[in-house]
Amino acid sequence: MIRITDISHQIAGQEILHRVNLDIPKGGLTALVGPNGAGKSTLLSLVARLLKAQSGRIEINGQDLSQFSHGDLAKLLAILPQVLTSTHRISVKDLVGFGRYPYSRGRLGPQDRKVVAQVLESFELQQIQDRFLDTLSGGQRQRAYTAMAWAQDTEYLLLDEPLNNLDIAASRSLMLRLKTLAQQEQRTIVIVLH
Repeated sequence: MIRITDISHQIAGQEILHRVNLDIPKGGLTALVGPNGAGKSTLLSLVARLLKAQSGRIEINGQDLSQFSHGDLAKLLAILPQVLTSTHRISVKDLVGFGRYPYSRGRLGPQDRKVVAQVLESFELQQIQDRFLDTLSGGQRQRAYTAMAWAQDTEYLLLDEPLNNLDIAASRSLMLRLKTLAQQEQRTIVIVLH
């Protein structure tokens, strides 16, 4: 479980979050829904330790977030941020392989390759695994990035507005896929939507 207790956060003197308390149960899909500027992405960044908590406490599985080493946290929690920057001259398969970095340190072994192959299949990316990102549709690219985060094989997956730029059919397909995978593999997904 992720427990958020009395989290407040300011950016440039403006309060973004005020004494937020929230328990995110283990397993399944939890959505943080609200208008732009409500602090959803900020809260996700605090849980992922991309931002330092200014006040309050965040615990994962009963342990204070600040007590995790970077390596241990990367094996427990993955985040797919809202704004993605990458070189588009990378293949889908190589991108998904980047998700294995906490385990492989950039040198994929047999187990890493097995996970990548399973994730490519789970996200129905086998047919386009050798294509470069800049040749994909927006929906295919988003599915590839989500697969990369899934390949990190963490207990918790944080997704910041993964449905941006997707049409209704692609959004529905991705959400159903994530819900099914979360149930099958007993993982926890926290997703920001607006």
